[in-house]
Amino acid sequence: MEKVFLVDKGTVYTYEKLLADLNNKRTESPYLYVEHNHPYKVFLAIIHSLLFDYPIEVLDGDFSEEEIKELGINRKALMTSKKINEHTLFMNMEEVMKRIYEVDKWQLTLYTSGTTGRPKKMSHSFHTLTRNVRVHKKYEIDVWGFAYNPTHMAGLQVFFQALLNQNTLIHIFDESMKRVPELIKEYTITHISATATFYRNVIPYLQGKEYSKMKRVTFGGEKFDLSLENKMKIVFPNAKMINIYASTEAGSLFAAKSDTFEIKPEYRQLVMITPEQELCIHRSLLGNSISLNSDWFHTGDLVEMIDETHFKFQSRQSEMINVGGYKVNPSEVENILIQVPGVIDILVKSKKNSVTGELLIADVIKNEQMDEKELKKEIKKFASIHLQEWKIPRIIKFVDKLPSTRTGKKVRK
Repeated sequence: MEKVFLVDKGTVYTYEKLLADLNNKRTESPYLYVEHNHPYKVFLAIIHSLLFDYPIEVLDGDFSEEEIKELGINRKALMTSKKINEHTLFMNMEEVMKRIYEVDKWQLTLYTSGTTGRPKKMSHSFHTLTRNVRVHKKYEIDVWGFAYNPTHMAGLQVFFQALLNQNTLIHIFDESMKRVPELIKEYTITHISATATFYRNVIPYLQGKEYSKMKRVTFGGEKFDLSLENKMKIVFPNAKMINIYASTEAGSLFAAKSDTFEIKPEYRQLVMITPEQELCIHRSLLGNSISLNSDWFHTGDLVEMIDETHFKFQSRQSEMINVGGYKVNPSEVENILIQVPGVIDILVKSKKNSVTGELLIADVIKNEQMDEKELKKEIKKFASIHLQEWKIPRIIKFVDKLPSTRTGKKVRK
């Protein structure tokens, strides 16, 4: 039976098909721009660029004409390609893997999600993209629930972990949440990596069931939510819960079993926390196209140091809200109010106010069975007990959906 590489909306792509398509592709293009971010086409192009060691610039397939223009890219350039002079034919996937590890000058360029302005360009080598990939025979039968955009850093991390172990990927990022439980069972998914927002959206369809074959559930891209982890542990009783800290600039750097990250010995001289509690990373850990005025890259992430080698992520510096002179971390408020029974997900943001400068607004997705008036009362009551006065949202709105970036993270507009 042929081993499956990817399943996407019912279409099955085997490793045999992947091998044939790699052998039949005889041109190279400087840009990877696939409409709707079709995962198989994205992965095929990336593997091909690796095999023939040519640089590739990955653009989000949902970039608009205006965004492409702002990046300084000519639309016609996206369609350009040239014939590969020396085209090698690969007999099997073992030869493909051997060639991948021999790449020398290969470079992949991608863009930040652009939630705080124009997307920033960042280039990576094979080493920086696979720094924390684990390759071993014991991982050969892993099946990954692919719950990220394939053109962004988190998606690339999962892709390389699966590819280098020749695992199966089940694309669930664009699937209906109702379908995810079926896919987990049908394909015996053993690993899932996703944002907390994805898990919150899917958990109502998972609760009441138990998936004992799930081995690992990974959180990444957003602040860790302990109450959500507890719900996931009930659904996936045998799975390890892992929290990953990664960025477009540096790739995956830190991992934790809960919300406390450890700075490993090899990184201790390469990580710095400023007096303002901002996490900084030494330039040697970054991709190779970022321009810095010093040896340190300021991540914009605020952390709490537990001791000399452990820290907790608190918030993005840009997300802090000033309410009457008090700095409010919206993620902290969300993590408290998500505990109210009937609240499925919540987004805390700000609105200009003539008295306090800004006031807090909470957009809430509720359980369908809950009455709006009653739930609003419960949220306000819970907030008054567990939050300081200036951290309590003054306006609570019920919504059907929360805005998110292309990578599946919350957007605070």
